[in-house]
Amino acid sequence: MRVNKYLAQALNISRRRADELVKAGRVKVNGEVLNCFVDVSDDDIVEVDGERVKVENTKRLYFAFNKPPFVISSTSDEEGRKTVCDFFENIDQKLICVGRLDYLSEGLLIVTNDGKFANILMHPKFKIRKTYLVKTKEPLKARKLKRMSEGIMLEDGFFKPLTIKKTANPQWVIVAIDTGRNRILRRFFKAFDVGIEKLKRIAIGDIELGDLKEGEYRELSRKEVESIKKLAYSGFKQEVV
Repeated sequence: MRVNKYLAQALNISRRRADELVKAGRVKVNGEVLNCFVDVSDDDIVEVDGERVKVENTKRLYFAFNKPPFVISSTSDEEGRKTVCDFFENIDQKLICVGRLDYLSEGLLIVTNDGKFANILMHPKFKIRKTYLVKTKEPLKARKLKRMSEGIMLEDGFFKPLTIKKTANPQWVIVAIDTGRNRILRRFFKAFDVGIEKLKRIAIGDIELGDLKEGEYRELSRKEVESIKKLAYSGFKQEVV
């Protein structure tokens, strides 16, 4: 493995940052300061600023989870409420809950031990599309739906959904967004004086909730994981590893 890739994985940093460490003379391999980019393996002793670093050969895990309502999108809760990680007690890995849903909301969350993948999903610059089913307290009239599609100024800035459209059921709408701003959909609907009975995320990028039951999870396919990376790459024309 090329030393910059090795450093990126071992330190959970970008390859550009790894390149900078090598160029600054801060990296040694088997006691020798590097002045070029070489290949290294687990048998080599790689040090940064005198401290040995290693790539952990932990299997990367990726799950789609259907969060029920009244569950915290976190690893723990000071009030003792049920959390997402309570559903993964048989997984002996430190997991990251990606794409938070508030306490009352339900639907698709991604749970992983891959910090870089989690960053792609969470970082606002990648603008990964998220799709929701929203049940309103009363059917939305066409005029109001049109106004909502044009967006509105909220307390933390202007917000406009990517799409918002009715379903066959007049009380349900499908909304797609590409931001992770706190409780954005609830605040958006409230700004138009529209009450919400149910809010359910049904897709993140090309990963769909499908028929996954509440409180259950499944492993993501390699194709699903790669689809998220491709979305991020296509949006910014840069390497995402």
